[in-house]
Amino acid sequence: MFPPTNHPPTDHQAAHSDFDALAQEFDYALHHHQLSLNYQPIVHLKTGLVAGFETLMRWRHPEKGLISPAVFIPVAEQSGLIIEASKWALKEAIRALKRLESHVGHNEHIYMSVNFSPKDLADESFLDEMYHVISASDVRPAQIQLEITGELLKNQRENSKNILGLCRKTGLKIAIDDYGLGDPDVFLKYMDDFPISTLKIDHLVIRELLTNPKILAMVEKIISEAKTRSIDIIAEGIEHKEEALKLRQMGCRYGQGYYFTKALPERELTALLLQISAFNSFLTE
Repeated sequence: MFPPTNHPPTDHQAAHSDFDALAQEFDYALHHHQLSLNYQPIVHLKTGLVAGFETLMRWRHPEKGLISPAVFIPVAEQSGLIIEASKWALKEAIRALKRLESHVGHNEHIYMSVNFSPKDLADESFLDEMYHVISASDVRPAQIQLEITGELLKNQRENSKNILGLCRKTGLKIAIDDYGLGDPDVFLKYMDDFPISTLKIDHLVIRELLTNPKILAMVEKIISEAKTRSIDIIAEGIEHKEEALKLRQMGCRYGQGYYFTKALPERELTALLLQISAFNSFLTE
């Protein structure tokens, strides 16, 4: 009888072990106040006024420091923990919205844009939870924007159409994130195939706006098609004044990006909004 051999774990086993460990740590973080939200203003490109905020989840690990969303979001989605994390984010965003309203002139039209994943929309309790959380607050449904990806619409076509239709009937806003990436024949059809209120043109598209004539023509078409359907456009990833002014000239109503400000914790955002209630000085020609 030969003694047992201790084989080193395979790459697959090691990756699975790392995934399980990170999922457990994320579960702990969710229940022990390690998660927080940052907020990036969505700016009206004509007036400079803040129209709303996109919420972005952050995880500060007590030993590892800040863990990138590119690392923990896929783990949260695959493990199913994203459903509980999204519920927490929605509740937290609504609370923050009421506090931030006072810093933008008590504007009752200001809204929070919260990201939701395919797992969220596939969950049977999604609609009930949304209704419960919003009805328990004193915000109007129109002050909440559900932000979803085109990938979700492609992979959960009929389910997405039904769920989003019910959300729109209650007054919620629906935004498609990462818009403009991939096949134009596919993403342009989303305007007619799904009950959406807003398109968010991806930062990778905006990055080439001033240097690539094909991208410029595509963005012009997106804006034109959206206008005929009364769909709002938000340009993401604006990093330069020239981009903001060009987008405004093209008829894009809203923008967000580092040119205005990066996503900030609520306390830092409040301090900024106390200094400048609007970004109109960023948009002078």
